[in-house]
Amino acid sequence: MSLRTKKKTKKIKKGRIRIFGLLFLFIGLSLVSASAYFYYQLRSVPDLKEENQVTVLPSDVEKVLAGKTGPKITSETAVRAPIFMYHYIEYVADKNDTIRRKLDITPDVLTSQIDTLKSAGYTFINPTDLTLAISEKKKLPQKVIMLTFDDGYMDFYTNVYPILKKEQVKGTVYVIPNFLDRPNFMFTFQLKEVAKSPFVEVGAHTMDHIWLKGVDKQKAQYEISQSRISLQKTLNLPIDSFAYPYGAFDQQTIELVQNAGFTNAVSVIPGVMQAEQNKYFLYRLRPGYRTGQVLLDYLSQNTFKPW
Repeated sequence: MSLRTKKKTKKIKKGRIRIFGLLFLFIGLSLVSASAYFYYQLRSVPDLKEENQVTVLPSDVEKVLAGKTGPKITSETAVRAPIFMYHYIEYVADKNDTIRRKLDITPDVLTSQIDTLKSAGYTFINPTDLTLAISEKKKLPQKVIMLTFDDGYMDFYTNVYPILKKEQVKGTVYVIPNFLDRPNFMFTFQLKEVAKSPFVEVGAHTMDHIWLKGVDKQKAQYEISQSRISLQKTLNLPIDSFAYPYGAFDQQTIELVQNAGFTNAVSVIPGVMQAEQNKYFLYRLRPGYRTGQVLLDYLSQNTFKPW
């Protein structure tokens, strides 16, 4: 082999080594970047395990909304409309995650509850139906109920949505826009899919799931109004219902929710009577694992203990 050929071969080898070196460097940097991204995402998953553990009691509502006496809700002015509140609908893999398990209902139990209610003659409605009945005196069926799911977890898409479609019943999911596309929460494309369904209504749950009671007005206003604006832009649909993170609200919060254009809001105060007086803190119940006659007996009560 001539000296010239050897030099050319050596040059080619060096070039290949350089190319492979750059390629491996690129792959390495990509892996590091991806690892950092997913680490950040996992670190950024909000800890919502204490969701709604702090309850606004009826006495607080009286002080906030009506000074000394509080709103008087009578059978003549109210609609009996139980609203069930759910969070996780899944089979919790980590048996040591007691808080998540406490907030969880398994898919088979949810299906059993729906079947129980359907057999008992309940009609499943959404917040829009209820608001029209309260404000515009639109007549509802004799026995109605609402299913609401807070936070917009991934299991709403994988577990709840298929059940609603199969059972042909309505449900409402309260979404936190800034948590979309994060681990444990729905992707935006999944939310768009469920929002098109006649069985799903989407509500807002603030931008970042913050505690609203006693919060700086400007911050609270952004969290409330922007959550509606963001979801409406994403879905090209009206967003009329709001849920208070942790069930925390005050007079300022209610006014901001009204001013943002929401027609109603749900609280974590236990009860079944809904009226114009509590349209912005509609009562909700936790059905737990009750099914069959136990669930129906629970719904037949008129008073419910705070959580």
